[in-house]
Amino acid sequence: MPLLGGHNFTSGDTGTSLRVAIINQTLARRFFPNLNPIGRTFRLQQVSGEFGPPIEIVGLVKDAKYESVREDTHPTAFFPDTQYPYPERPKAEVFELHTAMRPSELLGPVQSAVGEVNKGISLEFHMLAEQVNDSMVQERLLALLSGFFGALALLLAMIGLYGTLSYLVSQRQGEFGIRMALGAQPRSILLLVARDVGTILGCGITAGLGMSLAAVRVLQGLLFGLPARDAVTLTVATCILSGVALIAGYIPARRAMRVDPLVALRYE
Repeated sequence: MPLLGGHNFTSGDTGTSLRVAIINQTLARRFFPNLNPIGRTFRLQQVSGEFGPPIEIVGLVKDAKYESVREDTHPTAFFPDTQYPYPERPKAEVFELHTAMRPSELLGPVQSAVGEVNKGISLEFHMLAEQVNDSMVQERLLALLSGFFGALALLLAMIGLYGTLSYLVSQRQGEFGIRMALGAQPRSILLLVARDVGTILGCGITAGLGMSLAAVRVLQGLLFGLPARDAVTLTVATCILSGVALIAGYIPARRAMRVDPLVALRYE
C-alpha cells in the first residue's frame, strides 16, 4: 500500500516505546476530516470497556481491499507486531515475505527457521498472486460472459444495420437513375446517400447513448476500476457502427452509380 504521508514503522517501535499506528484514508476522513492526521493520537476501547493508552498516528496509507473487490472500504489501523493492541492475539497470523528468489527455494529455509523456535507451529504457504487470482474468479467469469454477449450484440447490430441500409439504398436505385439522367453528378448521389445514412445513424446513436447512460446505475455495481460512463468504450462502439453504416450506404450507392441511367429507369 502506498504511503501517502508520515513514515513506516521502525525498529524502535517496541513493546515499551510510545504506541504508534498507521491508518488508511477512510479512517482519516471519518475521524479527522479536513485535518492532517499525522501526529494526532487516539485510543482503542478494550473488551472490558476501558480505553487503552494513547496511540500516535505516524503514517497514512491509501485505501485497499483485502477480501474482495466488492467489499466496502472500512476504517483501518495498522500496528507494529510488538505493540499488538489487544490482550489476546489471534490464533492464526499472516506474514508476508518479499524475496528475489523463487518461492519454492524459500519454503524449506523458512520452515526450518520456524521449527527451530517452535516445532508445534504449523505453516501454510500461499502465493499472493494465486490468492488474488482465486478471489477474482467470479469477476473474470462475469467479464468473460459480458464481453461475449456484448460482442454478439455488436455483431448483430452491425449485420442488421448493414442489411437495413443496403436495402434502403438499393430501393432508391430508380431515383438515382432519374437524378443521373437529369444531369446529377456521382458526387451528389454519394452526398445524398451520406446525408440520409447520417440521419438514420445519428438517431440510432442518440437513442443508444441515451439508453446506455440510463443503465449506468445497474452497470456501476458490476464494474471495477472502470467508470460506467467510459468514454473510450462508447467512442469505439460509435466508430464501429458509423463505419459499418458508411460502408452499407456506399457499396449499393456506388453500384447504382455504375448502372446506366436507362437500365435503372427500366428497373424502376
